[in-house]
Amino acid sequence: MANPLFYDRIVPLDSAEHRKLRLRQLAAPYAFAARANLIPALTAEFGAAAPSMPIAFLPGAEKPAAVFVTGFKPDQNVFVTGEGRWNGEYVPAYLRRYPFIMGDVPGGQPILCVDANAAALGEEGVKLFSREGKPEPALTQALQLADDYRVGAQRTDEFCIALQRLKLFRSVTLDAKQPDGQSTVVHGLLVVDEQVLDGLAAADLEELHRQRWLRPIYAHLLSLGSLSRLSEKLKSS
Repeated sequence: MANPLFYDRIVPLDSAEHRKLRLRQLAAPYAFAARANLIPALTAEFGAAAPSMPIAFLPGAEKPAAVFVTGFKPDQNVFVTGEGRWNGEYVPAYLRRYPFIMGDVPGGQPILCVDANAAALGEEGVKLFSREGKPEPALTQALQLADDYRVGAQRTDEFCIALQRLKLFRSVTLDAKQPDGQSTVVHGLLVVDEQVLDGLAAADLEELHRQRWLRPIYAHLLSLGSLSRLSEKLKSS
């Protein structure tokens, strides 16, 4: 299978093999995301991110995937500056988790893995393991974030499956104004159809409420109004 977005060589983190591995602060910490106009999103993030970036859904073979729209076209992320820094009010958890990720083990518990080719990893910086091979605070924090993301991703998958089952998605073309006044059209995305949402049966609405999925739905719809923020970011870059 292809590696997840941004990950090049995923390996299990091992206290013996990676005893000397360290995590360092980069001058350009988000340069790795500079060419990503779509970044995976979690429902738990919708509320915090909605005011600053659009949230949409990318069609998939089995289910749609929630994404943050961070650029008008492929290879463009208006939230990453030329210096590789994040220029936005909210940083997606997918980016904050990198270069760590949880790996599935058949019949066992997920384990923490890392992108061995990540620029932030080397022999300088904050220790991940103590001399005795015990997790240092930086590694404990990375594990917590990666595992929280794993749980949140499962919940987001359930959310997308439910919305697809209720036929709440519609294809959309997002129109945005470029700094030069030209219009840019973003194709191939899905959004929640408000008319279908308003017409749902009471039992379906009750189910969405019980699952606490109404809030992320409305946060997603609210976020579509922040499309103009992408133009503002492009102007200031």
